[in-house]
Amino acid sequence: MEVDSEAALAAVNIARAEKLAHTQILDTLSWVDLMRITRGIPALSYLIWATVAVIGCGGSEPAGPSFEVSFESMARSAQAVRVEVYLVDSCEDVTLGTRPVPAVASAYVRRDKTGALGEVDPGNYGLYGVAQDADCAVVAAGCAPVTIAGAEDTVAVTLTGLQSEGCPIDLDCSLDTGECIDGAGGTGGAGGDPLVRVDAGLILLYAFDEGSGSTVVDQSGVAPTLDLTIADPGNVTWAADHLTINSGTTLSTAGAATNVLTRAQANGELTVEAWVKPASSAQTGPARIVSMSLDPNVRNFMLAQEANTYAARFRAVGQTGWTNGNPTIFTTSGTATTLLTHVIHTHKSDGSEVLYIDGVQDRTFTRTGALTQWDPTYPIVVANEATNDRSWLGELHLIAVYDRALEAGEVQQNFAAGP
Repeated sequence: MEVDSEAALAAVNIARAEKLAHTQILDTLSWVDLMRITRGIPALSYLIWATVAVIGCGGSEPAGPSFEVSFESMARSAQAVRVEVYLVDSCEDVTLGTRPVPAVASAYVRRDKTGALGEVDPGNYGLYGVAQDADCAVVAAGCAPVTIAGAEDTVAVTLTGLQSEGCPIDLDCSLDTGECIDGAGGTGGAGGDPLVRVDAGLILLYAFDEGSGSTVVDQSGVAPTLDLTIADPGNVTWAADHLTINSGTTLSTAGAATNVLTRAQANGELTVEAWVKPASSAQTGPARIVSMSLDPNVRNFMLAQEANTYAARFRAVGQTGWTNGNPTIFTTSGTATTLLTHVIHTHKSDGSEVLYIDGVQDRTFTRTGALTQWDPTYPIVVANEATNDRSWLGELHLIAVYDRALEAGEVQQNFAAGP
């Protein structure tokens, strides 16, 4: 990841700024910024911040203890493009997801997860971090008690997942300030570096954001759309941005997904993508996440969970057990957890396949054989087989299918964009 070499800001209260104003450092550079805290960090409306940008000779890093930020989830780590770190008197003084005022010291970094806090007195503190995505939405936060004995110390904090709303559609996110600004220029400099999902070749998209009802809408824009019907609405719970499968049910199209077959056969390629949060790492069967199939024994493709791994099948003529998409390929043991995870399976026309976890290649495989024997009568089935005997439980945040194999950079782009 590229590090923003100019981005180390030490935010302090007004009294501390006035004290520092008499030092030689501030003779080099000082400024006070009025930050408008918008929807990206909820629970605060307007705050005045005194900020001091410290630039040493030759562009050296600020003196003082350094910090390291880690994330409980790889998904949140990849979403975080801006991380603010604060040294506070105590973790009891902060509310996760908001900026603390006052702070003993602070810094921000873009994409990188390390930096320096500047000069601070030895003592016991709280190290608080809050991370935003490219739309200024808070995606993670955390605070840890730390002890600083000297300038050579390194302190650490782990951030856990949060989710706030990002900038309104008519505003951009400034990665310099973490503010939502007018896209025409606004108040914070360049806004943007927006992360958007790949749409070239998209043929199915379920965002699970309907919020209620028994239908999941295909949002791909490809006609005819292939909406899903939830067989047992009482077995699921809706949230604003996902659907939780609490007990076994089937989500399926009303008929055959013929256009998926037609597009896949035309290119000889396919990508199946899912953002999921399993209810447990003990589900087996494999437990179906999404499949184009008739029953447990015949299919065109499948993405599923087998205990603490993810599994993929893909029908290619000539393979042993090809009518069921065998052989099954699995991700590394331990990759299927109860955390929100991004899973992608790609199949290229030359037979090469890749399974990705959270934007990173995890497993490769070569599966030779044509797609000529795909069955045009199979529906799309989610969270189960049509026979209701391979149920998967957990949160469904997104499922997408492309009529081509996404490249590694495109996989990383979709991962960074989030569900």
